[in-house]
Amino acid sequence: MIIGRKNYLTIFVKLIVLFFAINASAEEIHHSHSPFKSIDEYIQRMESPDRVEWQKPEKVVDYLAIKNGDTVADIGAGSGYFTVILSRRIGDSGKVYVVDIEKGMIEYIEKRAQKEGLNNMNYILAKPDDPLLPKSSVDLIFICDTYHHIEKRDSYLKILKDVLKKDGRLVIVDFHAVNTPVGPPLSMRIPKEKTVKEILSAGFKAEAEYFFLPYQYFFIFSK
Repeated sequence: MIIGRKNYLTIFVKLIVLFFAINASAEEIHHSHSPFKSIDEYIQRMESPDRVEWQKPEKVVDYLAIKNGDTVADIGAGSGYFTVILSRRIGDSGKVYVVDIEKGMIEYIEKRAQKEGLNNMNYILAKPDDPLLPKSSVDLIFICDTYHHIEKRDSYLKILKDVLKKDGRLVIVDFHAVNTPVGPPLSMRIPKEKTVKEILSAGFKAEAEYFFLPYQYFFIFSK
């Protein structure tokens, strides 16, 4: 069979279109907000006993300097790994907004809070591009291992700024963009320099950086 030059060009163009379509689909799947097979599997991974060794949750919360009566938002709360610690630190007079886009996670934390007698939580089934938090309502926004999942971060950060009170703070804990024994695929990670640049560009001010986490960067920004 003889294929003319025009037909070669048509086939070539179709292959190029197909190549980009496949890669776009792969990229969409790769950056999915649900990179786990099931809720139960994700919870087991988040609550793994060895996590405390590298995540150092109590020490992280110590450095947040939150106090009794504060209002805190845990965005991407997941299994509630940090949520329950935050809840205990701010006491019954405080408030924790439990924010996640997975209904199963919200339901899991709600049951966990009831079991552990934590009564200061407010649950929000958020949108990927909006945490649905009230404006000027939060003293501290805590985002651990979730920042790299946020796709439209420029607009999302503007929303977060509106959510914070006048002297509110934004906390980012996420994985360094290098290979580590735990954490998301390297292609999903955001270098800390890029994270800082994005947040400063949104109008936040750098307040502190801490270096005791072996696999993650830890920043606090102020409004």
